[in-house]
Amino acid sequence: MTSTESVVTMPIQQADASGNAHVTQVGRDYVVHRYVRGRDYLSGISVGDHEMDLVENAFVDVAGPHGPGQVVHAVSKLKRAYDPNHALVLLGERGAGRRTAALRVLRDAGVPRDRIRWLVLDEEQPRAEQIPHTTGHGFVLDLTSCSALPEDFYTGLADYQKEAEAAEAFLIILATPSSWAPGTLTTVPTVRLARPPAREIAESHLRHLADDRLDWLTSAPLEALLAETTQASDAARLARLIAQASEDDKDAVKQEFTNWQEHLRLWFEKHSRPEDLRERALLITAALLEAAPAEIVLEAADQLFAEVGGTLPPGGALAGRDLDARLRTIQASRLDGESISLDTERHGLAQAVLRYVWQQRPALRQALLEWASRITTPHGVAVRHLRRIADALAQLSLLPGGRTVLTVAAAWIDTGRSVHRELAVDVLDAMALDPVTGAGVRKQLYDWAHQKNTSEALATAVAEICAGNLGQMYPRVALTRLRLLASREDRRAREAVAKAVRALASIPQQRMLVLSEIVDWCESADETVRKAGASTFLALTEDPNSALASPTLTQEALGTLTEAPIVQLIIRGWRAAMLEPDTAKAAYEHLAVWLDSPELSDDQVLPVTAEVLRGSIGREGPAALLVSHGTDLGRTRRRTLLDQLFSEQSPSLTVVAPVSEPGGNGLPTTA
Repeated sequence: MTSTESVVTMPIQQADASGNAHVTQVGRDYVVHRYVRGRDYLSGISVGDHEMDLVENAFVDVAGPHGPGQVVHAVSKLKRAYDPNHALVLLGERGAGRRTAALRVLRDAGVPRDRIRWLVLDEEQPRAEQIPHTTGHGFVLDLTSCSALPEDFYTGLADYQKEAEAAEAFLIILATPSSWAPGTLTTVPTVRLARPPAREIAESHLRHLADDRLDWLTSAPLEALLAETTQASDAARLARLIAQASEDDKDAVKQEFTNWQEHLRLWFEKHSRPEDLRERALLITAALLEAAPAEIVLEAADQLFAEVGGTLPPGGALAGRDLDARLRTIQASRLDGESISLDTERHGLAQAVLRYVWQQRPALRQALLEWASRITTPHGVAVRHLRRIADALAQLSLLPGGRTVLTVAAAWIDTGRSVHRELAVDVLDAMALDPVTGAGVRKQLYDWAHQKNTSEALATAVAEICAGNLGQMYPRVALTRLRLLASREDRRAREAVAKAVRALASIPQQRMLVLSEIVDWCESADETVRKAGASTFLALTEDPNSALASPTLTQEALGTLTEAPIVQLIIRGWRAAMLEPDTAKAAYEHLAVWLDSPELSDDQVLPVTAEVLRGSIGREGPAALLVSHGTDLGRTRRRTLLDQLFSEQSPSLTVVAPVSEPGGNGLPTTA
């Protein structure tokens, strides 16, 4: 196989493409060789040092039915002297500590911590051939979100086991007992995990983080916080809060661990009089705009107060109490003398306030959302805090009634008012990446892209979301939705789709993936998909200065330029676009622009164009391209191409009667 080569001038966050790929470090740069098949592999994220420290020093291994700890039993399945395994399934419910257990299994199996990767599942259904098996690495694949797995995933694990064994790589799959049902389709061993006792987890973490505070777990008011049903992640969180707390501030630890429920209940009871409503508005605003300047928070708070029917006192800025007095009421503090913060003195209080109000005041939800959109208009008081507000609203979507956030965001987009649209896109973007809401929102984006009644505004918003963080984290998911949009007969959001694929292709690490997916569409047996692929490919080739052209055609290859895998994809895409009746004319026009462009060197454009046209210069489209007028540079290149391509043809080449060219424009063709 031929490899492509790219330089990444940042710490590598992804695992190598395959068991056949390798990484060479030169100074602070990494030269990453990825083979053609590498575009199919799932990307991997490194595990942070802090998490690995806890895995190595504070892990609690519960005894299993076989006597030793569950992790000890799992490692024995991987490392046994006879018939070792290189894949293992850890079964357990959410909250059983499966992630930590998987990391510990890999460490105890001898995988270096810097070679462990958390795989990002970038499709609705996993495929075994997507799982990397880089030499000496360990991978964790979480399939908890998959309610059922396809048969070919189970059967594909047999081949993966062989590849992983040859590469001395390991794979740990996380699944729930209800979703993992292979029957006789796979022999990959499983280990069932029981939830470790919460108190043991908290104690173990504290011994590592703050051993002198171990007694806090048995001291008032913290002694009753951990129950038998407490999840492992919550036990670890309590230990972290204790270790980070101010000296002997146990009450603050309890309040934060319980999301400040009791603190807020008492505060709202105390401030329930009509004259307190303005201070309630200030508390909610300070929570939404955590660490924003006081001037912005006060103005936005007054707008919320007016939103719910409050009447501001006469006198404007001269009315009411001084700022410090009001901040004492809501128990906020100043940052740098100018900004307002709830979290500085009471960590986590800001989001807790929003959560409390959302749950305790259902009738206020719609007004809160409308107010949040109003203060982020182009001339709104909080327009510069859009990202913070979007993240906060995304967190509210996790709560009961959170579907309201999704519904309102879609309505904001469809109103056509730019005052709401930008916030809605940011909210949906944050929700699509959230571990809890992500799967549902990504499914909703799919439905919107597919449904015939989706408006132009909503379809455009879907494309914009796919071009952003979603496309960087889940490029295949984004491309699937962009394909649906590109396939729409109504051509809604067509320009937004073109802009989105150009944005995704501009990211060097995923250019190969983006191009290969689009070329697959171009060559699809489905006519609708094929047309969508051809038009989308042309969106990538429209500008010779695009990310697809110059950087791609200047990369080094082990062979000649046209043998480079990504250049082969460009050639296939152009040929497919020229064969598609709806895009043939534009394909030749785009290629003509490349030939005329001084931005591309002869060494870049001539080999590719020759390969695209080879064997077809007798047809009307290629012939017209080669004899058409263009820039002086373009005419020189055309003559060079004509000489080269004619020299390759049979000496008996003659002109015959016009014929119809497959995928052509219907004009006479010279053969």
